[in-house]
Amino acid sequence: MKHLLVLVLCLSAFLNSRGVTLAWGFSGHHDINLVAMRTLPSDVPQFLQTSHAVAAVEALGPEEDRLKGAGLSWDRDNDPAHYVDIDDNGLIAGAISLNNLPDDMETYAAALAHVGSDPYRTGYLPYAIVDGWEQLRKDFAYWRAFDYLARHAPQSRERATFAAERDLREELVIRDIGVWGHFVGDGSQPLHVSVHYNGWGNYPNPKGYTHSHIHAPFEGAFVRDHVVPEGVARLVSQGGPRLPDHLLSQSEILAAVGSYLSTTESQVPQLYEIERAGGFRTSSDAAVAFTTARLAAGARELRDLVVLAWGDSLYGSVGYPEIPVEAILSGRLQPGASAFGGD
Repeated sequence: MKHLLVLVLCLSAFLNSRGVTLAWGFSGHHDINLVAMRTLPSDVPQFLQTSHAVAAVEALGPEEDRLKGAGLSWDRDNDPAHYVDIDDNGLIAGAISLNNLPDDMETYAAALAHVGSDPYRTGYLPYAIVDGWEQLRKDFAYWRAFDYLARHAPQSRERATFAAERDLREELVIRDIGVWGHFVGDGSQPLHVSVHYNGWGNYPNPKGYTHSHIHAPFEGAFVRDHVVPEGVARLVSQGGPRLPDHLLSQSEILAAVGSYLSTTESQVPQLYEIERAGGFRTSSDAAVAFTTARLAAGARELRDLVVLAWGDSLYGSVGYPEIPVEAILSGRLQPGASAFGGD
């Protein structure tokens, strides 16, 4: 792990030179992940507050863009995870509201098929975010169990086994936050949540917004040249949401993600107004402020979702058959290592 972290730290320093850029570009995804980690509250696990964790999560922010071009099957399956095409009525494919997202990808695909579309055409960013959150919640549930058992299992051999499991889970948590943070960050970029994703397109356009391909220049070079992490951080207060007191339902987490994406989509006209006024070309104060605020929204959402996943993991379960985390932490149950992977 030490060698991995050294590599990540070196990579992070290199990319922070702003010499490399892809889409929200490398710069934007670095800033979102970095600020999210730096503003975590003190009640998340201490390993997430180390310089190693912060640097690794930051460096992994662009990972899903780096992987593009892995192969035809990978690209076609994964590219639509970065966006969702929302129309001017706030609907996906004219049919699905962000306020009432289907429970899962299967029902989402069925609803889209009903109107002659599918997730590969409309994008499925909401589910990329929800799936990553659910995985992180399970990561944290296992970390809670392993951390407790590493300290309280009756035999030293089992304590050592659980300590090794806990240490591995920490690596997985860091990796999962870093990679998943990319999709959360994409959700704060207005052009990732709109049918007007690269110029206004073939839609009613009474205000005469541009048809030029503005997507890459906005999220890449403009962010690299005019936004700094310190400016983003100033808009994100330390802390996060209240920890949940129950296991969040599917509808609750979908509602939170839908609200986040809806807020981002509402910023699309403002982005095009700034473009029409020449703000991105002249680097106006309005353009810089707008872009900084959007990156801050991504960092805030990522931070808040991490906090919610941590809090919610207390009410989750681990192992097979499933064991409630609360039962382990209270000492009511003390499973052996075989409960987490025995045949």
